[in-house]
Amino acid sequence: MIDQQETAAKRAALLALKVFGGTCWVAAYREAIAETEEEGTELLPEAALAFNLAWEAIYSAGGIWTWRKLSLEDRVQTVINISWLAHDVKWAQAIRKSGATVRPALIALAVSYQLAFLARLPPGEAARISALWQNLGFSAYCALTDSQSKANERVSRFTLLRAVGTAVPTMTSGVLRGVELRYLVPGMGCVAFDLMRLVKHGKGLKWRPSR
Repeated sequence: MIDQQETAAKRAALLALKVFGGTCWVAAYREAIAETEEEGTELLPEAALAFNLAWEAIYSAGGIWTWRKLSLEDRVQTVINISWLAHDVKWAQAIRKSGATVRPALIALAVSYQLAFLARLPPGEAARISALWQNLGFSAYCALTDSQSKANERVSRFTLLRAVGTAVPTMTSGVLRGVELRYLVPGMGCVAFDLMRLVKHGKGLKWRPSR
């Protein structure tokens, strides 16, 4: 999806935004892992982790397999995907230690979901659209079902980082490279639900490092 007429400066800016958005997600995963290890609390439902693992495994493998043919931007995305996968595997291990598991049936469903997009769309487009729609579904679920009344700084940080991590690729794919509603609609919906959860969960954020 790279426009050959993009200037070097624009490509550099888009690459920097990609790295920033990916880093926000890594930071969100670190918050989730710490929360699970210390409190035994899962900040996303089991199904969300299954869908994340399936997406990351498929597109990490695809990026590695086609590495020599990839653009610099796609190589960076592959490295980000691998980082996400490593963190989600660590999160799944933390969940298992707390007494829960990610059921194989959910992994199979998540893989089927990804393959359905890949059967109809080019890999890059399938990756972006499938990720945005699954994030929208789970963000909506968390926002509408989260009944926690006590503010928790880690949950707030996690939710805000998710919102920023989704908003950045939504803007790059849905605005900066031309207005694309197929990216804007699910992406901004996801951000809206994450912010709704953030508001429901507590007022204000204290950005102290998690221990």
